[in-house]
Amino acid sequence: MSFLEELTNDFHIMLNIRSSLGYTIATDKSKLLPFIDFCGKNYPDAESITKEMVDRWLIRHSHKKANTQGALITLLRRYTRFIRSLGKDAFIPDEEYSVRSERYRPYIFDDKELATLFTAMDTIPPHPLSPKREIIIPVLFRMMYCCGMRPSEPLRLQINDINLKSGDIYIRKSKNHKDRHIIMSEDMRQLCIMYNSLAGEREWFFQKFNGEPFPTWWMINQFHICWKRSGLVKRGNPRPYDFRHVFATMNMMRWIDEGKDIMTLIPYLAIYMGHIDFTSTLYYIHLLPERLRTSAGIDWEQFSPIFGEGESDEEN
Repeated sequence: MSFLEELTNDFHIMLNIRSSLGYTIATDKSKLLPFIDFCGKNYPDAESITKEMVDRWLIRHSHKKANTQGALITLLRRYTRFIRSLGKDAFIPDEEYSVRSERYRPYIFDDKELATLFTAMDTIPPHPLSPKREIIIPVLFRMMYCCGMRPSEPLRLQINDINLKSGDIYIRKSKNHKDRHIIMSEDMRQLCIMYNSLAGEREWFFQKFNGEPFPTWWMINQFHICWKRSGLVKRGNPRPYDFRHVFATMNMMRWIDEGKDIMTLIPYLAIYMGHIDFTSTLYYIHLLPERLRTSAGIDWEQFSPIFGEGESDEEN
Protein backbone atom coordinates (compact mmCIF):
# COMPACT_ATOMS: atom_id res chain seq x y z
CA MET A 1 0.00 0.00 0.00
CA SER A 2 1.41 3.40 -0.98
CA PHE A 3 1.76 6.27 1.49
CA LEU A 4 -1.11 8.11 -0.20
CA GLU A 5 -3.35 5.02 -0.04
CA GLU A 6 -2.53 4.48 3.64
CA LEU A 7 -3.31 8.10 4.55
CA THR A 8 -6.55 7.99 2.55
CA ASN A 9 -7.59 4.71 4.14
CA ASP A 10 -6.98 6.02 7.68
CA PHE A 11 -8.88 9.18 6.79
CA HIS A 12 -11.96 7.27 5.66
CA ILE A 13 -11.88 5.16 8.81
CA MET A 14 -11.94 8.39 10.81
CA LEU A 15 -14.81 9.77 8.71
CA ASN A 16 -16.87 6.62 9.18
CA ILE A 17 -16.44 6.82 12.95
CA ARG A 18 -17.31 10.51 13.10
CA SER A 19 -20.31 10.03 10.83
CA SER A 20 -21.61 7.14 12.96
CA LEU A 21 -21.43 9.44 15.99
CA GLY A 22 -23.58 12.03 14.23
CA TYR A 23 -20.86 14.52 13.29
CA THR A 24 -20.86 16.28 9.94
CA ILE A 25 -17.87 15.36 7.79
CA ALA A 26 -18.13 17.78 4.87
CA THR A 27 -15.50 20.15 6.27
CA ASP A 28 -13.08 17.30 6.98
CA LYS A 29 -13.38 16.17 3.38
CA SER A 30 -12.94 19.60 1.82
CA LYS A 31 -9.99 20.65 4.01
CA LEU A 32 -8.09 17.43 4.76
CA LEU A 33 -8.25 15.56 1.46
CA PRO A 34 -6.12 18.24 -0.28
CA PHE A 35 -3.56 17.90 2.54
CA ILE A 36 -3.51 14.12 2.15
CA ASP A 37 -3.07 14.48 -1.60
CA PHE A 38 -0.23 16.97 -1.01
CA CYS A 39 1.59 14.55 1.32
CA GLY A 40 1.11 11.57 -0.96
CA LYS A 41 2.37 13.33 -4.09
CA ASN A 42 5.26 15.25 -2.53
CA TYR A 43 6.43 12.52 -0.15
CA PRO A 44 5.55 9.24 -1.90
CA ASP A 45 8.20 7.27 0.00
CA ALA A 46 7.33 8.61 3.46
CA GLU A 47 6.06 6.35 6.21
CA SER A 48 4.34 8.95 8.39
CA ILE A 49 3.17 12.56 8.49
CA THR A 50 6.06 14.77 9.54
CA LYS A 51 6.50 18.29 10.85
CA GLU A 52 7.91 19.32 7.48
CA MET A 53 4.73 18.23 5.71
CA VAL A 54 2.53 20.16 8.11
CA ASP A 55 4.72 23.27 7.95
CA ARG A 56 4.86 23.31 4.16
CA TRP A 57 1.10 22.86 3.96
CA LEU A 58 0.36 25.66 6.41
CA ILE A 59 2.73 28.03 4.62
CA ARG A 60 0.52 27.61 1.56
CA HIS A 61 -2.38 28.97 3.63
CA SER A 62 -0.46 31.71 5.46
CA HIS A 63 -2.19 34.41 3.39
CA LYS A 64 -5.61 33.43 4.69
CA LYS A 65 -7.41 34.95 7.66
CA ALA A 66 -6.45 33.88 11.17
CA ASN A 67 -9.77 32.14 11.78
CA THR A 68 -9.36 30.08 8.60
CA GLN A 69 -5.80 29.10 9.54
CA GLY A 70 -6.90 28.20 13.05
CA ALA A 71 -9.69 25.97 11.76
CA LEU A 72 -7.26 24.19 9.44
CA ILE A 73 -4.81 23.55 12.29
CA THR A 74 -7.63 22.12 14.37
CA LEU A 75 -8.55 19.71 11.59
CA LEU A 76 -4.92 18.65 11.15
CA ARG A 77 -4.67 17.96 14.90
CA ARG A 78 -7.81 15.85 14.79
CA TYR A 79 -6.56 13.77 11.87
CA THR A 80 -3.01 13.25 13.14
CA ARG A 81 -4.26 12.36 16.62
CA PHE A 82 -6.54 9.79 15.07
CA ILE A 83 -3.58 8.28 13.20
CA ARG A 84 -1.71 8.09 16.51
CA SER A 85 -4.70 6.33 18.05
CA LEU A 86 -4.26 3.60 15.43
CA GLY A 87 -0.79 2.92 16.79
CA LYS A 88 0.99 4.70 13.95
CA ASP A 89 3.40 7.60 13.99
CA ALA A 90 2.32 11.13 13.00
CA PHE A 91 3.37 14.66 13.89
CA ILE A 92 0.63 16.47 15.83
CA PRO A 93 0.73 20.30 15.66
CA ASP A 94 1.17 21.51 19.25
CA GLU A 95 0.12 24.76 20.92
CA GLU A 96 2.87 26.65 19.10
CA TYR A 97 0.76 26.31 15.97
CA SER A 98 -2.22 28.03 17.55
CA VAL A 99 -3.43 31.16 15.76
CA ARG A 100 -5.16 33.96 17.62
CA SER A 101 -8.69 34.09 16.26
CA GLU A 102 -10.31 37.33 15.21
CA ARG A 103 -13.77 38.01 16.60
CA TYR A 104 -16.14 39.06 13.87
CA ARG A 105 -18.02 42.26 14.57
CA PRO A 106 -21.64 41.56 13.62
CA TYR A 107 -23.64 43.94 11.50
CA ILE A 108 -26.56 45.16 13.61
CA PHE A 109 -29.32 46.42 11.32
CA ASP A 110 -31.26 49.47 12.44
CA ASP A 111 -35.04 49.63 12.02
CA LYS A 112 -34.87 51.58 8.76
CA GLU A 113 -32.41 49.12 7.23
CA LEU A 114 -34.57 46.16 8.23
CA ALA A 115 -37.68 47.72 6.74
CA THR A 116 -35.89 48.58 3.50
CA LEU A 117 -34.24 45.16 3.23
CA PHE A 118 -37.45 43.22 3.82
CA THR A 119 -39.23 45.39 1.24
CA ALA A 120 -36.59 44.30 -1.26
CA MET A 121 -37.13 40.68 -0.23
CA ASP A 122 -40.91 40.99 -0.52
CA THR A 123 -40.62 42.33 -4.06
CA ILE A 124 -37.90 40.03 -5.41
CA PRO A 125 -38.99 38.90 -8.90
CA PRO A 126 -39.34 35.28 -10.06
CA HIS A 127 -36.29 33.65 -11.60
CA PRO A 128 -36.32 30.72 -14.06
CA LEU A 129 -33.41 29.02 -12.29
CA SER A 130 -34.94 29.45 -8.83
CA PRO A 131 -38.63 28.55 -9.10
CA LYS A 132 -40.83 30.03 -6.36
CA ARG A 133 -38.02 32.11 -4.88
CA GLU A 134 -40.42 35.08 -4.80
CA ILE A 135 -42.52 33.28 -2.16
CA ILE A 136 -39.62 31.53 -0.42
CA ILE A 137 -37.30 34.49 0.23
CA PRO A 138 -39.73 36.66 2.29
CA VAL A 139 -40.58 33.73 4.58
CA LEU A 140 -37.10 32.23 4.86
CA PHE A 141 -35.39 35.41 6.03
CA ARG A 142 -38.25 36.44 8.31
CA MET A 143 -38.01 33.04 9.99
CA MET A 144 -34.29 33.57 10.55
CA TYR A 145 -34.87 37.06 11.95
CA CYS A 146 -37.99 36.38 14.03
CA CYS A 147 -36.77 33.04 15.44
CA GLY A 148 -33.06 33.77 15.84
CA MET A 149 -32.07 30.78 13.72
CA ARG A 150 -28.66 29.89 12.37
CA PRO A 151 -28.64 30.16 8.55
CA SER A 152 -28.64 26.41 7.97
CA GLU A 153 -31.48 25.65 10.40
CA PRO A 154 -34.55 26.75 8.37
CA LEU A 155 -33.09 25.10 5.27
CA ARG A 156 -33.07 21.70 7.03
CA LEU A 157 -36.68 21.86 8.17
CA GLN A 158 -38.94 19.14 6.86
CA ILE A 159 -42.67 19.64 6.49
CA ASN A 160 -43.40 17.64 9.64
CA ASP A 161 -40.94 19.71 11.66
CA ILE A 162 -43.28 22.70 11.69
CA ASN A 163 -46.63 22.49 13.48
CA LEU A 164 -48.68 25.20 11.79
CA LYS A 165 -51.42 24.89 14.42
CA SER A 166 -49.28 25.41 17.51
CA GLY A 167 -46.39 27.32 15.97
CA ASP A 168 -43.86 24.75 17.22
CA ILE A 169 -40.67 24.32 15.16
CA TYR A 170 -38.54 21.23 15.68
CA ILE A 171 -34.90 21.89 14.82
CA ARG A 172 -32.97 18.66 14.31
CA LYS A 173 -29.28 18.18 15.07
CA SER A 174 -28.04 21.70 14.59
CA LYS A 175 -24.71 22.88 15.99
CA ASN A 176 -23.22 20.44 18.53
CA HIS A 177 -25.73 17.90 17.17
CA LYS A 178 -28.47 19.12 19.49
CA ASP A 179 -32.21 19.05 18.81
CA ARG A 180 -34.52 21.73 20.15
CA HIS A 181 -38.09 23.02 19.92
CA ILE A 182 -38.92 26.71 19.54
CA ILE A 183 -42.22 28.55 19.22
CA MET A 184 -42.70 31.18 16.53
CA SER A 185 -44.80 34.29 16.92
CA GLU A 186 -48.41 34.40 15.74
CA ASP A 187 -47.51 36.69 12.83
CA MET A 188 -44.79 34.27 11.74
CA ARG A 189 -47.15 31.33 12.07
CA GLN A 190 -49.77 32.99 9.87
CA LEU A 191 -47.09 33.80 7.28
CA CYS A 192 -45.97 30.16 7.26
CA ILE A 193 -49.56 29.00 6.78
CA MET A 194 -49.94 31.28 3.78
CA TYR A 195 -46.59 30.15 2.34
CA ASN A 196 -47.42 26.49 2.88
CA SER A 197 -50.63 26.85 0.88
CA LEU A 198 -48.66 28.27 -2.05
CA ALA A 199 -45.60 26.02 -1.96
CA GLY A 200 -47.46 22.78 -2.75
CA GLU A 201 -46.55 19.17 -1.95
CA ARG A 202 -42.96 18.72 -0.80
CA GLU A 203 -40.69 17.03 1.72
CA TRP A 204 -38.72 20.09 2.87
CA PHE A 205 -40.38 23.27 4.08
CA PHE A 206 -38.11 25.28 1.75
CA GLN A 207 -37.49 23.03 -1.22
CA LYS A 208 -35.71 23.25 -4.57
CA PHE A 209 -37.48 22.31 -7.79
CA ASN A 210 -35.64 18.95 -7.80
CA GLY A 211 -36.95 17.94 -4.38
CA GLU A 212 -33.78 18.73 -2.43
CA PRO A 213 -33.35 21.28 0.39
CA PHE A 214 -31.66 24.54 -0.52
CA PRO A 215 -27.90 24.72 0.23
CA THR A 216 -26.65 27.48 2.49
CA TRP A 217 -24.71 29.14 -0.35
CA TRP A 218 -27.96 29.68 -2.27
CA MET A 219 -29.49 31.49 0.68
CA ILE A 220 -26.37 33.65 1.09
CA ASN A 221 -26.48 34.58 -2.61
CA GLN A 222 -30.15 35.55 -2.35
CA PHE A 223 -29.38 37.72 0.67
CA HIS A 224 -26.77 39.69 -1.27
CA ILE A 225 -29.09 39.99 -4.25
CA CYS A 226 -31.77 41.48 -2.00
CA TRP A 227 -29.28 43.81 -0.33
CA LYS A 228 -28.20 45.13 -3.72
CA ARG A 229 -31.82 45.60 -4.79
CA SER A 230 -32.56 47.52 -1.57
CA GLY A 231 -30.07 50.27 -2.42
CA LEU A 232 -28.77 50.30 1.16
CA VAL A 233 -25.24 51.51 1.84
CA LYS A 234 -23.16 49.10 3.89
CA ARG A 235 -21.68 50.19 7.20
CA GLY A 236 -19.76 46.93 7.38
CA ASN A 237 -20.21 43.43 5.98
CA PRO A 238 -23.86 42.35 6.47
CA ARG A 239 -24.56 38.62 6.29
CA PRO A 240 -27.60 36.39 6.84
CA TYR A 241 -26.11 35.28 10.18
CA ASP A 242 -26.48 38.82 11.43
CA PHE A 243 -30.26 38.31 11.66
CA ARG A 244 -29.49 35.97 14.58
CA HIS A 245 -27.33 38.61 16.25
CA VAL A 246 -30.11 41.18 15.83
CA PHE A 247 -32.66 38.75 17.29
CA ALA A 248 -30.60 38.37 20.47
CA THR A 249 -29.73 42.03 20.94
CA MET A 250 -33.26 43.24 20.18
CA ASN A 251 -34.69 40.92 22.83
CA MET A 252 -32.17 42.13 25.41
CA MET A 253 -32.86 45.75 24.52
CA ARG A 254 -36.59 45.22 24.91
CA TRP A 255 -36.16 43.54 28.31
CA ILE A 256 -33.92 46.36 29.57
CA ASP A 257 -36.32 49.03 28.31
CA GLU A 258 -39.17 47.23 30.08
CA GLY A 259 -37.18 47.06 33.31
CA LYS A 260 -37.06 43.26 33.39
CA ASP A 261 -34.39 41.18 35.12
CA ILE A 262 -32.11 40.35 32.18
CA MET A 263 -30.10 37.75 34.13
CA THR A 264 -33.29 35.81 34.82
CA LEU A 265 -34.30 35.84 31.16
CA ILE A 266 -30.96 35.16 29.47
CA PRO A 267 -31.00 31.40 30.26
CA TYR A 268 -34.36 31.16 28.45
CA LEU A 269 -32.90 33.01 25.47
CA ALA A 270 -29.92 30.63 25.50
CA ILE A 271 -32.20 27.58 25.32
CA TYR A 272 -34.28 29.13 22.55
CA MET A 273 -31.18 29.90 20.48
CA GLY A 274 -29.67 26.46 21.03
CA HIS A 275 -26.66 27.51 23.10
CA ILE A 276 -25.05 24.82 25.24
CA ASP A 277 -24.48 27.30 28.05
CA PHE A 278 -25.64 30.87 28.49
CA THR A 279 -22.13 32.36 28.38
CA SER A 280 -22.49 32.14 24.59
CA THR A 281 -25.67 34.20 24.90
CA LEU A 282 -23.95 36.76 27.11
CA TYR A 283 -21.63 37.43 24.16
CA TYR A 284 -24.42 39.59 22.76
CA ILE A 285 -24.13 42.07 25.63
CA HIS A 286 -21.10 43.43 23.77
CA LEU A 287 -23.42 44.40 20.91
CA LEU A 288 -25.89 46.43 22.96
CA PRO A 289 -26.03 50.20 22.40
CA GLU A 290 -23.83 52.24 24.70
CA ARG A 291 -26.84 53.81 26.41
CA LEU A 292 -27.91 50.37 27.63
CA ARG A 293 -24.47 49.06 28.51
CA THR A 294 -23.96 52.11 30.73
CA SER A 295 -27.45 52.02 32.22
CA ALA A 296 -27.39 52.99 35.87
CA GLY A 297 -30.10 50.46 36.58
CA ILE A 298 -27.90 47.47 35.72
CA ASP A 299 -24.70 46.37 37.39
CA TRP A 300 -22.77 45.19 34.33
CA GLU A 301 -19.69 44.50 36.44
CA GLN A 302 -21.30 41.30 37.69
CA PHE A 303 -21.21 39.98 34.12
CA SER A 304 -17.54 40.72 33.45
CA PRO A 305 -16.08 37.36 34.57
CA ILE A 306 -18.84 35.56 32.68
CA PHE A 307 -19.49 37.24 29.36
CA GLY A 308 -15.82 38.09 29.03
CA GLU A 309 -15.40 34.42 28.13
CA GLY A 310 -18.45 34.23 25.96
CA GLU A 311 -18.01 33.74 22.25
CA SER A 312 -20.17 33.96 19.18
CA ASP A 313 -21.67 30.59 18.28
CA GLU A 314 -21.25 30.97 14.55
CA GLU A 315 -20.75 27.83 12.51
CA ASN A 316 -18.72 27.50 9.34
